[in-house]
Amino acid sequence: MNEEKSSFIKGINEQHPTAYHQLYNEYYKALVLYAINFLSSQQAAEDIVQDLFATMWEKKMRFLSLPSFRTYLYNSIRNASLNYLKHQNVESLYLERLASTYREITEEEDTNEEEVYRLLFRAIDKLPTRCREIFLLHMDGKKNEEIATALGISIETVKTQKKRAIQSIKEQMGTCYFLLHLCDILYSSKFFS
Repeated sequence: MNEEKSSFIKGINEQHPTAYHQLYNEYYKALVLYAINFLSSQQAAEDIVQDLFATMWEKKMRFLSLPSFRTYLYNSIRNASLNYLKHQNVESLYLERLASTYREITEEEDTNEEEVYRLLFRAIDKLPTRCREIFLLHMDGKKNEEIATALGISIETVKTQKKRAIQSIKEQMGTCYFLLHLCDILYSSKFFS
């Protein structure tokens, strides 16, 4: 029996496929169960054991005795399992922080958007009556021709009044990038076509 154990270790040290086949048959299930004690996930436990076997092969690991070999196996599985859990905790914390930051940004953007619209409509309310009337009809999706017909004015008057409205709104809303950017977006959107 002692000779069998030493030939197994010799086979592992020399990377004999039969020794690695024996390693799998004799230790795989036990190591997976050991890892599950830490992880509570069979898939993660199997991955850790498979990674260990692959690492042993790639690094051409050598062992002096069967007890040192077993100690290496179980210590490696324990350490890999604890590292996995640590990584999961770090990942969870990162995702929580990311979600929290996203919620804050979204709330801030909602507030900014509401403020932009409040300033936009305040600026529209300050437009001269006819200019405001044309601009609001245009915001409702009316074409230049429809506005001209509805108000009994020329298409050129509609275009001129829209340009004046846009210029006035930009001036009233200030130089803040977001506000001007909104005006630019509105200017290039259906509202200002």
